Amino acid sequence: MQRTDRAAASVVAGIAAGAFTLSYEALRRVYLASTGNHDLSVVYPLIVEGFVTVAVWVAYRLRDYGWKATAYPWTLAALFFAYSLWSNSLPDTVPAPVIRGVPSLAVPLAVHLFTHLVKRREPAPVELVELVGQDQDDEEPLSDDPWPAWELPPIKAEQVPIFEAVPAAAHVSTDTGPLIRSWARRNGYDVKDTGRIPEAVIRAFAKAHGGDLVHA
Repeated sequence: MQRTDRAAASVVAGIAAGAFTLSYEALRRVYLASTGNHDLSVVYPLIVEGFVTVAVWVAYRLRDYGWKATAYPWTLAALFFAYSLWSNSLPDTVPAPVIRGVPSLAVPLAVHLFTHLVKRREPAPVELVELVGQDQDDEEPLSDDPWPAWELPPIKAEQVPIFEAVPAAAHVSTDTGPLIRSWARRNGYDVKDTGRIPEAVIRAFAKAHGGDLVHA
């Protein structure tokens, strides 16, 4: 807080304290004039001025809720302020029944003012809103059956790659073997004179001869 702000706050506090002191004494005398209890006369001004202060504070706390929320506390503050002004300005004209009725009136109004503050500051209830899409007519209605018969989604069969059919000969007869070895050497394959002919050579030979199988 800046120095000028502190100075202004001090002046305001001083004015409020002085005004409260003078109004306090005037309200106390008004209460005594109505044949009130002398020992309890110190409480009467606190009811009137305290109610004005609390009502203004509630209106300030509800300032973000719109004028409808602040209208009620401002009305109560104005009502008790008007009575305080009346009692200070024209104390002899205030009827005794009105003076004695102010505390009784302040009790329910104070409670209602408190509930007004609590109710307004409660979070607003969240309403569940059904989101309606443009394609609502196309949607399938939900079943009332608590245990609907769910169907498993169709399983897509794996697409097995189709390979070119090749002969699966593992053994070659003695009549065919020399033919394959001779062909393999002419086409750059390295094969031995004896032993098992590599399967790749057999497949290449079969492919070169129109895909005919080599019989074992």
